[in-house]
Amino acid sequence: MKKTILTVVLSIVVLAAPRLWAQEKAKSSDVAKPAETEKTMTPLRVQVVFSEYDAEKKVSSSPYTLLVNADDKGPQASVRMGLRVPVEMTSSSSAAKQFQYMDIGTNMDGHAEKADGGRFLLKLNVEKSSLYTQGERQKAGTSGGNEISSAQPVVQQFRSQVNLLIRDGQTIQSTVATDPVTGHTLRVDVTLNAIK
Repeated sequence: MKKTILTVVLSIVVLAAPRLWAQEKAKSSDVAKPAETEKTMTPLRVQVVFSEYDAEKKVSSSPYTLLVNADDKGPQASVRMGLRVPVEMTSSSSAAKQFQYMDIGTNMDGHAEKADGGRFLLKLNVEKSSLYTQGERQKAGTSGGNEISSAQPVVQQFRSQVNLLIRDGQTIQSTVATDPVTGHTLRVDVTLNAIK
């Protein structure tokens, strides 16, 4: 009886040992694999400059800086800068005035990954809105046959999503857009620098 029990136990051990050894080997290779292929993060300084031109004359320039970690698995880097503008919502002069607030300013979101040849793939979303001044509204009053009310604010909006393959220290003019009312061009320059 003892011999039979011993034979059964030895048979189980002999049959199960290769399977257990294979499972341990698979576990150890799974743990080692991600460590070998995992990329290290590289801190980057991304400068985005919005420049407005009237023909070839620069009218304004607005720089923004965004810090992005290349190959970061966390949330993308973001910048929000602006103000809230009240817009009157009542149509009757006898009714009590009611206002709704509109966000005006610049929003940027960025994410980067290392690419071949010491370059980075920079994914950048930019959104910029601004109000026309009184003079620009009067100039724009009959643009394209559309009447623009001077009683309410007129908002210019610009949005762009770019995927740039860019090197450390390089500047790229990523976008050029023309304002349909004033005819001014908006140029967006992006500079990337690795932080050492």
